Order: sequence, then structure tokens, then C-alpha cells
Amino acid sequence: MDLLSNLEGGHVCWDDNDIIQGKPTGAVRVSFGYMSTYEDAKKFIDFITSSFVSMPNKSENRNTLRTKSMLLSNEGHERNAGYYLKSITVYPIKSCTGFSVESWPLSSTGLQHDREWLLKSVTGEILTQKKVPDMCSISTYIDLNKGIMFVESPRCTAKLEINLKTDSYPGGMEEIELRAQRYEVQYYENDVDLWFSHAVGLPCSLLRCSSSQNYSSLNKDRSRNLCRDVECTLNFANEAQFLLISEESVSDLNNRLSLNAQKGTHGTSVQINPMRFRPNLVVYGGEPYAEDGWLNIKIGNTNFMSLGGCNRCQMINLVHQAGLVQRSNEPLATLASYRRVKGKILFGILLRYEIQDKLGMQTGSWLRVGEEIHPNSE
Repeated sequence: MDLLSNLEGGHVCWDDNDIIQGKPTGAVRVSFGYMSTYEDAKKFIDFITSSFVSMPNKSENRNTLRTKSMLLSNEGHERNAGYYLKSITVYPIKSCTGFSVESWPLSSTGLQHDREWLLKSVTGEILTQKKVPDMCSISTYIDLNKGIMFVESPRCTAKLEINLKTDSYPGGMEEIELRAQRYEVQYYENDVDLWFSHAVGLPCSLLRCSSSQNYSSLNKDRSRNLCRDVECTLNFANEAQFLLISEESVSDLNNRLSLNAQKGTHGTSVQINPMRFRPNLVVYGGEPYAEDGWLNIKIGNTNFMSLGGCNRCQMINLVHQAGLVQRSNEPLATLASYRRVKGKILFGILLRYEIQDKLGMQTGSWLRVGEEIHPNSE
């Protein structure tokens, strides 16, 4: 009964509510046997200390990851930092490869058509790269003028074309639940499902988000830096409408990876491309990790609110090379050594598009590469 009650209340396995009504909802057990030694216990304690214990630091202010070298004006705006938007990437199908553009329109769910589709197995499981790494080989591109999404896969000889008009296919409607959110989705005819089944190597169906409704009650009063935005409309994104990554932060991470390789602590040297983190927006300028302290930003004439850091997982360790997918320990292992906060490994920030027009969407709202970014950290 407790399990059902927690689920109906919006509690899911990835949220921050480890204790509900005084009862713990999960635990990790470490067992020692007759052959265990003091050194075994000491090694485990050292691991907990280095990976999970956050030591108090009086010099740090509100945000525990805020960059010490950040220069702020009296108004709370970063002084002469010179931030600019370097790239915009749209991911139409959840967990498949996205495409980068010079400019793209905004909608009530973020970038137009971003994570608007997903693949579902015949058992009802939502497919992601974590369980089906071959999804990374499916590439997508949307031609807004033609109103068509083009999909390609090395396993399929023919390129798939999907009309963006919602009334252009004689599928049907159904309702699914994903991450404490209920979605009304449209599905396609068998030929489309057969194409994707061949592309990923297992039977599946393509679903398109028609509308969504959050039914979580526990998340509504949650504060900043938590795992899912419940104040705006989302397609099939895990946490928020946008993920922003700083090029300078990636460069700092790469320097640490190189240093660890020289010390021999984390294997051979590896350099990470910002796209490994599947960001929607990549910015350049300023200091590494300055984005941790941003409360809101303005890109061109468009306003966004920061929802805090993005919790990283093993998915960023997937390496796609020559059509093959390999798993490694990096960059997550290095990030865990210096970017862990309250058990989470944070890199990049989540954003919400702030719609100013109370009557609806702003007309003609677009993002463009090269636009200046004005962050507010106060």
C-alpha cells in the first residue's frame, strides 16, 4: 500500500524524496563476511568520503558550485563577460541523434518539435539509449518549410519521411505515463513502426506527444535545483525544456581529464565534445561554471529562468564511433570527483522559457546562433 500511495503522490525512483512521512523509500546495503578485512572497510569508507561527503565551506555562498572568480556588478549582472550563443540543437525523437541549426523557433514546450516523439516497445517500455544504445545511430532532421521530418538509419536503406501535420496520418490516440506525467499521444501505421523496429533491432512503435498533464503532488512545492520542472509544458524531455552547456566548462573538464590521464588515475586521455551531453544550447564566453550561479538569462530578446544544475548519469559515458557504441568510465568518473552536490553529479543547467504574453505565445519567437546572452546572478 505504501508503494501505491507514494506513486499516486508523485514519488518516483529518481526524485529527491528519500523519506516520505517518516519512512525511508530506499537504501543501499554493504555486506561484510568472515573473509573481509579492515582494509576492505577502510576502502569503502574512503570511497564514501571522496564521492559523497560534502565538506562545509564558509566562503561559498548560496550556490555550492558557484564560481569564485565570477565578477558581478552591483545589479547582479556579470560584468563584461561577453557570453554568446554558439549552437542550437534539436532532438525530435527522444534518445535519438539531433541536428544543429543556425536559428529555430520557440514553442510553449521549448524548441519547436524538440523531443516530440519517442519509441515504445511492445511491452510498453519507453526506449532510451541507456537500454538500446543503437538508438544513437538514428539521425533526424526537420525541414520546417516542407513540413517534414527526415529520419535515417544505417540499418535501413530507405530514408523515412514523416509529415509534421497532425492530421496527415490515419493513426490513433492513446494515453501513456512517463516520469510522473500523463501524456496523450498519437501513433502511426504499421509501416512506420516496422521501419523503426528494423532500425533499433526490436519491435517498437513511434509515438508523438499531443498533450501532457502533470499529476504529481509532491513536486509542486519543490525548490530550485530539483529534478523536474512542473511549472511549464514539457514534451518527452526528462527534466526541463532546455539544457544549456558552457564551452568553457567543457574545456575545464577536458583539462582535468588530461591531467588525470597523466597521473594515471583515470586511464588514457580522452577529450569530450560538448555534444556528448546532448545540450539544446551551447554558450561560450566568461569563466568555467559561471552558469551555476545564473538565476535567469536573456538570449537576444528572449527570457529564460534557470532551474538549477542537470544531474548526469552513465549516458554521457557512451562513445559513438564508426557506427559502434562503446561504454567507458569517463567523463562521469572525473565529474564525480569535483561536481557532486547532495549525491548528484551536476553539469550544465536546465532552463525554462519565460512566456511574457499572458494571453499566449509570443509571436515569432526565435533563437539565433551568435545572439548575446545576458545572465542575471542576483
